[in-house]
Amino acid sequence: PVLTLTDRQFFRTLHPGWLRHGIAEIIKMACVKDYSLFCLLEDVGIKLVTDKFGVMGDETDPELARKCDLIIGKAMEGYVRSEYGNLWETHQCRPHAFGHTWSPGYELPAGMLHGHAVATCMGYGAYLSYLEGWISKDEMDRVHNLISKMELSLWHPIMDDIDLIYSSQVKIVDKRGGSLCAPVPKTLGQCGYIQHLSKERLTQTMAEYKAICGTFPRGGIGVEVHCHEVGLKDPSIVAKKHVRVADHVNIPVSQPFNETNGEGSYNEWIEKAQSKRAGAHNERLGLDGDATRLTLTAEPPAFEADTIFKETVEDYATQLTTAASPDVARIASETSEESMFLPCMVGQLEGQFLKMFVQMAKSKTVLDIGTFTGYSALSFAEGLPADGSVLTIENDEKIAAVAKRCFDASAQASKIDLRVGSAPAIMEDLSSSGRKFDIVFIDADKDNYATYYKLAMDGGLLADDGCILADNSLCALVYEEGDIRRQRLHEFNMMVANDDRVEQTVLTVREGITVIRKKL
Repeated sequence: PVLTLTDRQFFRTLHPGWLRHGIAEIIKMACVKDYSLFCLLEDVGIKLVTDKFGVMGDETDPELARKCDLIIGKAMEGYVRSEYGNLWETHQCRPHAFGHTWSPGYELPAGMLHGHAVATCMGYGAYLSYLEGWISKDEMDRVHNLISKMELSLWHPIMDDIDLIYSSQVKIVDKRGGSLCAPVPKTLGQCGYIQHLSKERLTQTMAEYKAICGTFPRGGIGVEVHCHEVGLKDPSIVAKKHVRVADHVNIPVSQPFNETNGEGSYNEWIEKAQSKRAGAHNERLGLDGDATRLTLTAEPPAFEADTIFKETVEDYATQLTTAASPDVARIASETSEESMFLPCMVGQLEGQFLKMFVQMAKSKTVLDIGTFTGYSALSFAEGLPADGSVLTIENDEKIAAVAKRCFDASAQASKIDLRVGSAPAIMEDLSSSGRKFDIVFIDADKDNYATYYKLAMDGGLLADDGCILADNSLCALVYEEGDIRRQRLHEFNMMVANDDRVEQTVLTVREGITVIRKKL
């Protein structure tokens, strides 16, 4: 956001138990994103609850007020920095999911407030991080002490139900694409990810963690832990009602298939239920003539949104797409840990598209212009045969070093040739040496797309039956008006559209991929 306004006076109206459980989310960001925030929380402590973030009493403490403003501001900044660029969870390197790996399985059945459930999960996660050697015992103790001093829960009796917790873990692994991807502190203020935890290990470590919690006040159980204790409905009862309704409306497996099923034939359903969408279909099929079509000019058309897809559509598609391999997932993790700009990665949906594209095209050689940290290059490599190769170009030495580390650690290391330097200069050298590629993937600086296209087409780098894939081509719409790169991408799109040597299609995958090939 450009500007966020907060008014702590609002906290006067809240039940102390509501504030307390909300503080768990601030502790979360402090543990895995901002050490200075962690220190502030240790400093102010339970006053955040008793003084309601410094707004109670006739004479407020200016220094306390300043620290409370800092706490709120730092927590919000950390969350936005973690979430920005991954709003549709195209990868699972999400620091703000700390405390949200095992707790979803027992929060509702226990009737717990969300913050208390998250706090128990953070406490357990901190213990696992200590066992991994990622935080010291002193750091683990500080996390546990902070949670306890805020009167949040480190433990709840429902956590004795290992089958329930492991069942939740299985669902989380499925949701996160095949890896546990459990965020935990990796030194206070930084994040690491636990990728696997067997049921046996879960059982053992949970028992050990319970013993630690027993040394804290109330056996590690917080104050006003359950929703009914702070005037809210008990979710353990409400959830069970919904489960019974869901069970009641399930269609029996034995019910025979009936084409009509009370709705008429399939063709009748199309005519009745889908006719309202006919106009849109006609436009897409080109049946409305030129009446509703854009008139393309030298400048890109106005477009109000900053994305071409809707949140649910993108999430639905991603959830149904094959998850990234551990090697590719490592790239997302490394990129996050290095605090590099995550949206520069193609992500799970497009990465799987690239992998399958090279497989279907039976390609053997790929030129990847714009490596970044290597997501696209490694996706291509996974789709190539054993004797295939990817030559990938990155201009930034620091970024290239991260990519190389990920490539070397992958099973595809022998297929990838990373070149560091100016892409046009490297492409000219490749052209001079007679190199040709089945696929040329353009995903570098948007100002120079036309240059890369000309070098591929006119410099002979593209094989006669090869394809050019131009990524982010629809950013000609979504970039802000006045941004020169918006104009340059539009000029590139128009140049391709007017090139009589090629035919092309623009796919609305992610931010647009233009597939280009020479006419047969």
